[in-house]
Amino acid sequence: MRKIVVVAGLFAAAACAARSPYDRAFVSRALEERTGHALAAAPKPGEAALPPGVVLEDGLSGDEAVAVALWNNPRFRADMADLAAARAGLIDAGLLPNPLLSYLHLFGVKGQEGYILWPLDALVQRPKKMAAARLDVERVASRLVQAGLTLGRDVLAACADLELAQASAALAAEDARLRGEMAGIAAARLRAGDISGLEESAARVAGLQAREAALYAARDAETARARLSALLGWGATSPPYELAPGPPPEPAAAALDELVETAYAARPDLRAARAEIDAAAARLGWEKARVLKLTATLEGKEKGDNGVFFGPSGKIELPVFNRNEGGRARARAEMEKAAQSYVAVREQIRLEVAEAFARLSASRQALALLEAQVVPAAAETAARAEKAYAAGEETYLFALEARRQLLDARRREAQAAADVRRADAQLKCGLGSYKQSPDEASPEK
Repeated sequence: MRKIVVVAGLFAAAACAARSPYDRAFVSRALEERTGHALAAAPKPGEAALPPGVVLEDGLSGDEAVAVALWNNPRFRADMADLAAARAGLIDAGLLPNPLLSYLHLFGVKGQEGYILWPLDALVQRPKKMAAARLDVERVASRLVQAGLTLGRDVLAACADLELAQASAALAAEDARLRGEMAGIAAARLRAGDISGLEESAARVAGLQAREAALYAARDAETARARLSALLGWGATSPPYELAPGPPPEPAAAALDELVETAYAARPDLRAARAEIDAAAARLGWEKARVLKLTATLEGKEKGDNGVFFGPSGKIELPVFNRNEGGRARARAEMEKAAQSYVAVREQIRLEVAEAFARLSASRQALALLEAQVVPAAAETAARAEKAYAAGEETYLFALEARRQLLDARRREAQAAADVRRADAQLKCGLGSYKQSPDEASPEK
C-alpha cells in the first residue's frame, strides 16, 4: 500500500500544472486600470488599427493617442513576447525529468536484465525552481505594465512637442512676414535717404534669417508629427489627423512626500524589483537543494528458469568534492544585486517624481505669468503702436517691432504650455497612473 501511495504521489507531482495569473490579460487589465485603455487581443505583426472609441475626424486627443499607442506600438508588442518566454520558463521548471530505461540481453545464455532510473532529487528541487519561475513571470509582467506607462508618457510628451512645433511654425511664418515688411520699409527709406545703407542691409539680412527660421520651424513640425506617428505604430501608413486641444492639466495639490509614497505603492517597476528579490531567494534555495543528487532504480533480472525478479535500489552522489559552491555563490550574488537594484529603483522613483513635480510647478508659474501679464502687455503695446502709427505719431517700423515682440511673447507662452503638459505626463507616469490627477492619486490597496 505504501508503494502505491509513493508512486501515486510521484505521478501527481509530475502532473501538477505550472500556472501563473500573470499573463497578457493581466497586463491589459493593469494598464486599463492605470490609463483607461486595454491592449489589443491578438494583434498581427505590422497591422495597425484604431482602438474602439477613437475617432480621428474630430481630432486626436492625448488620451486617444495613448490608446492608439498601446494598441499598435511595435516595440511594445515585441516586448510583450518576453512574457510568453517567461511563462514558457515556468512550464519548463514544472516538468520532471523522464525516467531512463536500460536493457541488457545476453546471447548464448538464458538471461536478461533491465533498469529504470529516475532522479528523485528533481522532486526536491522542483518547488524552488517553480517558485523562482513564477516570480520571474510576475517580474516580467510588472515591467511590461511599467513599459506601457512609459510609452503613454512618451506619447503625451510627443503630442506636446507636436503642438509646440506647429505653434512655433505658425509664429515663425508670421515673424518672417513681418520681417519682410520691415525690410521693405527699410529699402524704401534708404531710397528716400532717411537711413544709411548699413541699416537697410541689417533689416534685409534679418528678414532673410526669419525666412530661414520659418523653413526650419516647418521642418521641425513635420519631424514632430513623424515621431508621434511612429510611437502610435502608424509609421509610413499614418492616416491624416490633427491634434485636438485638450483641457489643461490639473495642478498637483498634494505635497511632494505624499506623492513619493503614492509612487512607491503604485509603481509596477518597484513591484518587479521586489519580485526579483524573491526570485533570487528561491533560486538560492534551489542551488542549495542541488547539493543532494539521489537516483531511484527499479531493477529487473531474469535468472535462468527461476523467472524474473524485480527489486528497487537507489544511488546517491556523495557531496565530497563538489557541493555546488559555485552555483550557491552565484545565487547569493544575484540576490545581493536584486536587493541593491530595489534600492536603486526606489531612489530613481523619488528622483523622477521630484523632478517632474518641480518642473510642473515652475512651468505652471511661468505659463500663468505669461498668460496673465506678459502676453496681454505685449498685445496692448502692439495695439497702441498700431493706433499711434494710424494717427501719424509713430513710424510703421515701430508698429511692426511691437507686433514682433507680441509674437515672441506668444512663442514663449506656447513653450511654457508644452512644458506643463510634458511635466504633467512625467509626473503621472512617476505616480503609476494617468487616470487621476496627481493630487487625487492614492496608493494601491
